[in-house]
Amino acid sequence: TEEICYADATELAGRIRSRELSPVEVVGAFLERIDAVNPKLNAIVTLVRDAEERAREAEAALAGGDIWGPLHGVPFTIKDCLDTEGIRTTRGSWLFEDYVPVADAPVVARLKQAGGILIGKTNMPEFALWWETGNAIFGRTENPWKQGRTTGGSSGGEAAAIAAGLSPLGVGSDVGGSIRQPAGFCGVVGMKPTYGRVSRYGLVAFASSLDQIGPLAGDVTGAARLLEVIAGHDARDST
Repeated sequence: TEEICYADATELAGRIRSRELSPVEVVGAFLERIDAVNPKLNAIVTLVRDAEERAREAEAALAGGDIWGPLHGVPFTIKDCLDTEGIRTTRGSWLFEDYVPVADAPVVARLKQAGGILIGKTNMPEFALWWETGNAIFGRTENPWKQGRTTGGSSGGEAAAIAAGLSPLGVGSDVGGSIRQPAGFCGVVGMKPTYGRVSRYGLVAFASSLDQIGPLAGDVTGAARLLEVIAGHDARDST
């Protein structure tokens, strides 16, 4: 399980395409790792119920010679401020405790279209407005390197999940450091893209002149591959 969970995301994608690993095996390994480690970290706050079913669909497609995209069968996680169809999206606030979006944010849709499999939503401070990661609904996320230390914020749940091998790829949001600071605190790669490169539609944005969506991954190659997938014009994002 650890051999899969700490593999580079692009390596995982290649091994799945070559049939060395199956999507079912990969998703199963990450879900097993989440079950074992996440109770101590509280990085992932909502698991996606149909992830294993989606992995079986990905495996069947692969058997038939159908490659969905560059991330075929690769799991990913999403910060809880981005809309996910049919999956609770709380923004870390009691005001949205039971909110279930009817559509995916474009970045989520792009990742699915690229063959990625959403496995969970990650913790954040209420409305992403703090340098620590925790809220009244889910509590605090622990730094995976040392309990009692901060992950930073506001994308701390995402950074912790990647550092702990709970997810190979993740998407966060950044105004003044909300991707970059947790990436530094947890020892992973995160970046704030150029303004307008990634659609913010489906994001609860509280500083529209600054807010951006960006990638987090275990290494630069994974972050670059993720950015390639989520970048692109979207007419629904007026900025």
